Amino acid sequence: MATPAPRSLADDLRARDDDALADLLARRPDLATPPPPDLGTLATAAAGRLSVQRAIDGLDAATLQVVQVIAALPEPVTAAEVGRRWGRAATEQLTTLRDLALVWGGPRALRPVRAVRDVLGPHPAGLGPPLADALGRRSPQRLEELLHDLGLPPTGDPEQALAALAAHLGAPGTAAALLDAAPEPVRDGARAVLERLTWGPPVGQVEDADRPVRAGSAASPVEWLLAHGLLAVADAGHVVLPREVGLALRGGRVFREPDVAPPALRTTLRPVGQVAAGAAQAGSEAVRLVELLARTWATDPPSRLRGGGLSVRDLRRTATLLELDDGLAALVAELALAAGLVADDGEIDPHFLPTAAYDDWRALPVGARWAAVAAAWLATPRAPSLVGSRVRGAGGKETPVAALGPDVDRPLAPRLRREALAELAGLPDEGENRPALSDPTGADLLARLDWYAPRRTAAARVQLLRASMSEAAWLGLTGSGALSPAGAAVLAGDPRSAAEAFESALPAPVDQVLIQADLTAVAPGRVAEPVAAELELVADVESRGAATVYRFSTASVRRALDAGRTADDLHDFLAKVSSTPVPQPLTYLVDDSARRHGRLRVGTASAYLRADDEATLAELLADRRAAPLGLRRLAPTVLAAQAAAPVVLSTLRSLGLSPAAESPNGDLVIPKTEPRRAPSAPRPRRVGEPGREDLLLAVRSMRAVEENGRRPVPTDVTPPELPTMDPAGSIAVLRDAVAERRDVWIGYLENAGHQARHIVEPLAVEAGRVRALDRQTGQIRLYSVHRVIGVVPA
Repeated sequence: MATPAPRSLADDLRARDDDALADLLARRPDLATPPPPDLGTLATAAAGRLSVQRAIDGLDAATLQVVQVIAALPEPVTAAEVGRRWGRAATEQLTTLRDLALVWGGPRALRPVRAVRDVLGPHPAGLGPPLADALGRRSPQRLEELLHDLGLPPTGDPEQALAALAAHLGAPGTAAALLDAAPEPVRDGARAVLERLTWGPPVGQVEDADRPVRAGSAASPVEWLLAHGLLAVADAGHVVLPREVGLALRGGRVFREPDVAPPALRTTLRPVGQVAAGAAQAGSEAVRLVELLARTWATDPPSRLRGGGLSVRDLRRTATLLELDDGLAALVAELALAAGLVADDGEIDPHFLPTAAYDDWRALPVGARWAAVAAAWLATPRAPSLVGSRVRGAGGKETPVAALGPDVDRPLAPRLRREALAELAGLPDEGENRPALSDPTGADLLARLDWYAPRRTAAARVQLLRASMSEAAWLGLTGSGALSPAGAAVLAGDPRSAAEAFESALPAPVDQVLIQADLTAVAPGRVAEPVAAELELVADVESRGAATVYRFSTASVRRALDAGRTADDLHDFLAKVSSTPVPQPLTYLVDDSARRHGRLRVGTASAYLRADDEATLAELLADRRAAPLGLRRLAPTVLAAQAAAPVVLSTLRSLGLSPAAESPNGDLVIPKTEPRRAPSAPRPRRVGEPGREDLLLAVRSMRAVEENGRRPVPTDVTPPELPTMDPAGSIAVLRDAVAERRDVWIGYLENAGHQARHIVEPLAVEAGRVRALDRQTGQIRLYSVHRVIGVVPA
């Protein structure tokens, strides 16, 4: 027996199996949040305008063309007719549209849901309104006049007249025959008008368009076209090309050519090793900059603006520290925020500080650190490239977008990043070579992404894509225009493989440097982290690149001494890391700095200074630059100061001295401060997509409600005696009932302690709860297993 044709979208959905309905909910997630209670409600939601618009916005170019073909034709339409009007078989596209519930019915009677035409607008594919609608503005008398001018028999009925005109004017050869028979003065002009309107837009501007015209008195091309029904009046100032006429002029095709495949990407082959090495070098530098920013903000945190974000001055200070321009400095700050490494400390006078997560991140190997930052960039809805641009506020005033501020959020950004990198990941390798984009502007990639979602094309999308590709290269997800192996692992959501691939692409770290007599040290490659940390303590980084250059100075050596290193410690370290004997100038610099370090000591009285050398104190008393300290002599080797000890220390160091702090007992004090940390950064809450089992459960719940509406509700059934069961036994019976889809009686302890018995259809047992349809109320309920007293089959 043949399956009856569905009479509505709801009937069509009821005829689908559970997997097909689960696929619908997965592909149109707005229908699943929250899940509809029954299939009728699902059909109503699926036909809603906003939901249909979201679904159509996600269609690729080929499927979008096909749905426009369907919207342009009178319904119902056959699949064969759609293919003929499109220019090729549309089996795959029609399957997609039907799976998405944008079209329903069988192959011989396809219908779009009503909102499809609303979303596509009055002129699908650039075609005008149907002829019956276009000519419907004419009075019955003028319709009869048009029939007469076209040589058609009168009808006496406007509806029959419109049908006769649509059939005649929509016939393939009618328009051409009428044009061939047109008078010479108007023929060429009429052809030109039709050529302009045929492929859209189908509306033209004409003064006094609705004036009465007849074939015998038409004096212009437009009047002649109106008199022969090839144009219709849209309103007093516009004419429109009727749909049937437009289709006939297009040769029966809705589009010139079917757009069936995305444009190809122009590529150039790059060695995989070159791609991986270049990306790893860029990524390691990005990690260093993120770490430097967080470490600096720990001791000198920037304040947060009242409206959120960094001030322009703090951003420029950060850019100077990182030796970057403002745009890249904003990117580093946004990466640190996205990875949860810095956050607002939440104080009354708020500042941005590293979080506790920074300490854990800092202890990881460089590959794991990079993978965490790269994954955070891929997922964050923030668009660092917007920093510095201007947005219009509530009062109409334009203000600059601040780094770490609220105006940087763009929900489109993470999806666009994934789509772009997925296109690179889909390019096939050729041996040891990896395809890289040939077009540096990204126009090829943009055109390809636009094919997959042409209705989402916008200027903001272009800017975000270009910025995303630039950020991916700077961060090391791509190298030389190709996706790196580590970047592919990040895209696949595999942080461990990403870290391993990243570290394997880095050159082996060096633990020795070349120390030169000009007080510089050259590291020929990536320095091992413990060595690099100690070198940066005792020397300043002068330049970075393939080789890092460090410079030793009195200030840098004093920094190491202030941190608790002794001259012997420094000599041992330098001898260990130097690939040649340590030059004498550096040895003398360390010894001289150590000898001077602590010669002058500062303690707390308000503050006092003492020194074994009376001449040092005498020189200090005579120095006008020390006058703000209010120094006075207490003893030959002791001075008192009116300023606090930290101020005295800072001032003396600015005078070129090397003072040291001491405790009340006279011991040397090595300053140590507890690191300040912001509370753990609140991550944006992401609503996870429901899993396959969740979707199938939702479908079963809808079917259960539908079936319950068709079954007689048991009202006079006497509940059986229920044996008392432990939770394990109840769960076993309930799971059997779920598998066999049969009803059961359960005894349940309600909130007030009342024992109730219900006849239910269990739908799922999970996490200590039973999701079931109550047969007597028709509602889906959740039952806690620990409150179930007993269960027996119904």
